[in-house]
Amino acid sequence: MSSYDGSRSARQSKRYSMSALYMSISANEGDLQIEDELAKAQKSLRDLKSKISSQSKKNFVLEKDVRYLDSRIALLIQNRMALEEQNEVASHLEDALEMQQGGFPNDDKTQKYGNLLFLLQSEPRHIAHLCRLVSMSEIDSLLQTVMFTIYGNQYESREEHLLLTMFQSVLTYQFDNTPDYSSLLRANTPVSRMMTTYTRRGPGQSFLKSVLADRINGLIELKDLDLEINPLKVYERMIEQIEEDTGQLPPHLPKGITGEQAAENPQVQAIIEPRLTMLTEIANGFLTTIIEGLEEAPYGIRWICKQIRSLTKRKYPDANDQVICTLIGGFFFLRFINPAIVTPKSYMLIDGTPAERPRRTLTYIAKMLQNLANKPSYAKEPYMAKLQPFIHQNKDRINKFMIDLCEVQDFYESLEMDNYVALSKKDLELEITQRSLCYALADRQAP
Repeated sequence: MSSYDGSRSARQSKRYSMSALYMSISANEGDLQIEDELAKAQKSLRDLKSKISSQSKKNFVLEKDVRYLDSRIALLIQNRMALEEQNEVASHLEDALEMQQGGFPNDDKTQKYGNLLFLLQSEPRHIAHLCRLVSMSEIDSLLQTVMFTIYGNQYESREEHLLLTMFQSVLTYQFDNTPDYSSLLRANTPVSRMMTTYTRRGPGQSFLKSVLADRINGLIELKDLDLEINPLKVYERMIEQIEEDTGQLPPHLPKGITGEQAAENPQVQAIIEPRLTMLTEIANGFLTTIIEGLEEAPYGIRWICKQIRSLTKRKYPDANDQVICTLIGGFFFLRFINPAIVTPKSYMLIDGTPAERPRRTLTYIAKMLQNLANKPSYAKEPYMAKLQPFIHQNKDRINKFMIDLCEVQDFYESLEMDNYVALSKKDLELEITQRSLCYALADRQAP
């Protein structure tokens, strides 16, 4: 080969090398750009999660204030409110209260406070014990501190797992100290309020919106759809319409009859029959959507269901799946799904207040799902027994769903590692009023 050919080959080799280098640099720049975009998206996601946690806390505080004001308004109406309490309500509505003057604690006290708060957060059994002792009038303020401050980061695995550990302690005590099976997880107690409040956190709200929002919005658009099946109400509306159309009532349709007499009326039965069919179809649609959303259900709610199953088997070794699923349904449907169906506006699933008829239909759907999840009783509403076929058709289906809900992994090993990592994490921040409340409750309940 000539020297010319050799030099040309070398130049081409260098040219190829430069091209390869340029392509490599371009590829790296592309990768960096992709990574940069990914980092921006991840940061945006973290910011959104932080905003959701903050807004959940604000919503809880507003709901607590509404309950507080409702109770004070009731006292005012009954002329039992003293002047001092009226002033208290007025000051309670102010957005900003003047901070009391006082010295900032010294380093020694600050360190002790820090140690106490870290102990409270990292050892959930202490808060669990406190939650069992407080009254219903105190529980909301305590939950505000526990759910939205001590364990306020709803998307941080360590805080979420510690909060679930606290629930495990509370539920264990509840099972061990409730002699009657029928009252387990049903009474309105601080524990039941805790479980309801937990479902209102960000992940639970997201699940409800993804699973229920479309169904509910589609239903409330049918403002004139009347699916009332209470025979007495159907009868009253029927004779009201007849009287409005004709100006008088036939002798065989008197006013002031009983619910049993209304249920025996052939015209009422003819009105109710197609409504039962339509209610069943709508309830089946809701149930299908909920079951298909199994994998979207928040981990924490599924893990609580798993604890209910485990504790039920421990307390009642001979309990069958039906008994276990009834208790799981008492939490998942009674405390989580049904409140959102009955009051969708308060869960931000719809924008406005639904009309009277769709609202009544949503109430029926919630009752049907609750009767499906629990052993139904028709003593107070015997007309609901006509929906019994819906329960028979879906009992096996709902029980399988309840069991599948419990199929999640435990987190104990990862929590142990997270606790080590947490030593280098950011400080835990509590507002002075929340810290004072926590100490006051602990001091009041101390032996």
